[in-house]
Amino acid sequence: MHRSRSGLNTLWVLPLFVAACSHELPPSEPKFVTERATSVDASATELIVLRDEQAGIEVAVAPSRGGELAGLSVRRAGRWIETLYRGRDYSPVDGFKGKGPFLWPATGRNFPPDLEKRRQAGESFDDGAYEHNGVRRPIPIHGFAQAAEWIVEAEAADDAGTSVLLSFNDNEQTREWYLFGFRATVEYVLSGGNLEMRYVINAAESNTEPMFFSIGNHIAFVAPLIAGSDPAKMELVTPSSIELLKTDYGTPTGETRPRSHADGVELGEFPPLVAISLAGYPQGEDPWVEYTDPAGLTIRMSHHASKVPANPVVLFNLWGDVRAGFYSPEPWVGLQNSFVLREGLIYLDAGERFDWTITISISQ
Repeated sequence: MHRSRSGLNTLWVLPLFVAACSHELPPSEPKFVTERATSVDASATELIVLRDEQAGIEVAVAPSRGGELAGLSVRRAGRWIETLYRGRDYSPVDGFKGKGPFLWPATGRNFPPDLEKRRQAGESFDDGAYEHNGVRRPIPIHGFAQAAEWIVEAEAADDAGTSVLLSFNDNEQTREWYLFGFRATVEYVLSGGNLEMRYVINAAESNTEPMFFSIGNHIAFVAPLIAGSDPAKMELVTPSSIELLKTDYGTPTGETRPRSHADGVELGEFPPLVAISLAGYPQGEDPWVEYTDPAGLTIRMSHHASKVPANPVVLFNLWGDVRAGFYSPEPWVGLQNSFVLREGLIYLDAGERFDWTITISISQ
């Protein structure tokens, strides 16, 4: 039986077409990714990395290092730029270690009531202490949560975003500093080009009195953000109206003065390593700061608390030295020396919950 040339072509082409259709199309690259990595130094500290491929933002979290924000990178002109000071670097260093440590249950130091007399006698105070119910207890500067190992509770990545949830509970060591039972969690959520750090503090049902604390984050950004920019020309904008004044040793005096940077200020104008404690933000708005490199990169950070103590309370604590390569616009809901002064404290009844969320966005 004779077959035409066209018939032969049809018989050969059809199987090839069917074979091609039997293979699935290659999957598209995921928009959101969660993966494991290690720090850039010899310690090989384990990190959990969250990445938004479309927005070009990558977050690193270090569970064993206080569950802190260890890195925050942005993709610019095809290259990744680390925006945190000493991001992903846990090599030994004297002084400030950078990154984004969680400050809890204290912000700053707590000093003895007779501080000035004891200073004149030659004492210095690197950490701190306070008295509660007739018992004097030590309390590390900025609390103890930043030194704890946090537990990874969950990791997720889908079409909407990527996240990791960490937790930290009271234990025998924390009870030496702080007699309360608690559960603290932080969920890092990267979605839509924004990073949210969602902190939750739960007071234990077994607590026999209200649990008190201040809360903050010592996040520190590199200066400048873009290599070659003038760090002194970095600009900070924040709509505060009040500065809470302190002694030269960092204890609040109870006095205030008007201070706003709503129109922006170049960070080269700030004295190096002098904390500027800001309050008096507009009612009904979350306090915020914008940190801008003159070459065209801006980091905006705001925060929201489920409850805020009565004044005096610090809502941003500015500190750093751009000429030394970093600046730290620390979001706080607290006060220096709060455990001693019993001011700037959040109180939770047994079983009560407190929520605090920091939101960070980057524009260029």
